[in-house]
Amino acid sequence: MTPLEKDKQFIRVLKTVAKLGNITAAAEKLFMTQPALSKLISQRERQLNTCLLQRHHHPLQLTYAGEYYLQRLQHIIAQYDSLYDGLATLNKTGYGRLTIGVTQSLGEQILPRLLPRYHALYPHVALRLVEYPSSEVEKELLNGSLDLYFGVLPVDNQKIRYQLLEREPVYLLLPPQHPAYQGPTKKVQVITDCRQLIDHQPLILENKNSGFQRLIQQYLTKNNIDPQIVLRTASLDTGIKLVQNGFAAATFVPKLVWQSHPTKQPIATYQLATNALQSETFIAYKRDRLLTNQEKALIKMARVLTQAVSF
Repeated sequence: MTPLEKDKQFIRVLKTVAKLGNITAAAEKLFMTQPALSKLISQRERQLNTCLLQRHHHPLQLTYAGEYYLQRLQHIIAQYDSLYDGLATLNKTGYGRLTIGVTQSLGEQILPRLLPRYHALYPHVALRLVEYPSSEVEKELLNGSLDLYFGVLPVDNQKIRYQLLEREPVYLLLPPQHPAYQGPTKKVQVITDCRQLIDHQPLILENKNSGFQRLIQQYLTKNNIDPQIVLRTASLDTGIKLVQNGFAAATFVPKLVWQSHPTKQPIATYQLATNALQSETFIAYKRDRLLTNQEKALIKMARVLTQAVSF
């Protein structure tokens, strides 16, 4: 029994004793034994160091301190009930505030599909976006500055819980200026090994604190591929535009990101087989957090929307 429940029980005890003026009659009314009821009242009096009953008065009456204690305790319990009723109303009516962390590239890919629909259903939830590199977003999530976080696997921190949203292929883009370029691919060409295209060859990658970059680095390390990294950028979009404008280096991008950048340039486009490399997007929150109804609704909506376009 919680302290609040104990206080509610004790209010019933004092009110019943005061009304009936007899411990035995009050115990019967409360479905308790007389010794158990007497013990309960005595324990509370010792805790308070205050006498609550005039035991030598017949019928029994509350002392002045007992009347004061009962009155104040009822007031406090009413405030607690009002507090919890208010919280329940806020959850039910959809009021709240959400701070969402996301990287720029991922934000452009997911949020335009998600947030307009969410805002239409929950117009009273104030939304705030924070765009950081993946490693910074994870820190903000853990220190409580963020409620939810959209990212790309892998996640190494055990304090972060995530739910998978999308799986999509990863593309490798080669411009005509790249040493391994052999002409544009008429269609996206699926390959299981890109060693001959990028090993010891120029490559543009995201910064090391990017979730997508961690994924690419795992793939390169696992397959003993050692590219010549000529440039790092904070945005996948920057890498794509550099390739489109003739920068002599290849770059990796998720499929949906590439499809949002139409081009007429004769770029060779290769898709890594999904059993070799794929990008997995998730929505995450701190493991020990109790999610609000509004947060649960956003997670559910994100999963429904992204499942429709998973590959």
